[in-house]
Amino acid sequence: MQELITLNNITHQYQNETILQDLNLTVSEHQSIAFTGHNGCGKSTLLKIIAGLIRSTQGSIRYYRDPLFHYVPERFPKMNLTARQYLSRMGKLDSLDAGEVCRQIKKLSEDFFLSEMLDLPMKHLSKGTLQKVSVIQALMKRPDVLLLDEPLSGQDTDSQNVFIEKLNELRRQGTVLIMSCHEQYLMDSISDTVYKIDNTQLFRLDDKKSSGGRHYILWFERGIESRLPESCSGRMTICGDRYKMEVQENESNQLIACMIQEGWLLRGMEDADHQ
Repeated sequence: MQELITLNNITHQYQNETILQDLNLTVSEHQSIAFTGHNGCGKSTLLKIIAGLIRSTQGSIRYYRDPLFHYVPERFPKMNLTARQYLSRMGKLDSLDAGEVCRQIKKLSEDFFLSEMLDLPMKHLSKGTLQKVSVIQALMKRPDVLLLDEPLSGQDTDSQNVFIEKLNELRRQGTVLIMSCHEQYLMDSISDTVYKIDNTQLFRLDDKKSSGGRHYILWFERGIESRLPESCSGRMTICGDRYKMEVQENESNQLIACMIQEGWLLRGMEDADHQ
């Protein structure tokens, strides 16, 4: 794969504290990268450095061509504009004609269950809804590089499934994906390379075992008046009349017990690492 971005000896300090130190990273075309690690470890900072939104304290970054970046922050500022007005203006900035802007807004807002909120002032929208608006803006024109900061943190289950499907479609079209996240199922769904930021350093996690141990696939059916526990939100994939969930070994017993308590019926368990 052809190199697209190279980070050389990146160090970043904030208020005399070193957040990242001597990081080296190469991002290639068609790659999908995830950064994981505890809160405050520097994931968001690294995304902003890659996007050129902030400058590192030391080191250099090289772009091998002039890629189009789109950036989805974890928290989106509230404003007086309606979602439709904001998306229309951003579409024009991306050089989309008026007709294409309208088509994209209509289609993507329907996909993300946002149609009825398009004409509300954004200052009145919830965090999750604002995040949807930001995602829609990023998808209106396919970018060369899409950067996502905790993209599922405020999303409902249906929207998360739509989001994962659309990201994988972007991957197939050649968009480079770079995100920070905590959700193992999201990394498994869209990322081919995972790095952990720990104690200012960047470590590559080579496979599923290194990022959390053995994995299992659980199969469930809905019971009468079953509810989805918050801890399982976004992890379910609909497969016909059954629901599929991939989990780490160390969390499987707790999640199964939680699902059964909420009225779900366990119908199978498979070793994901031997599929």
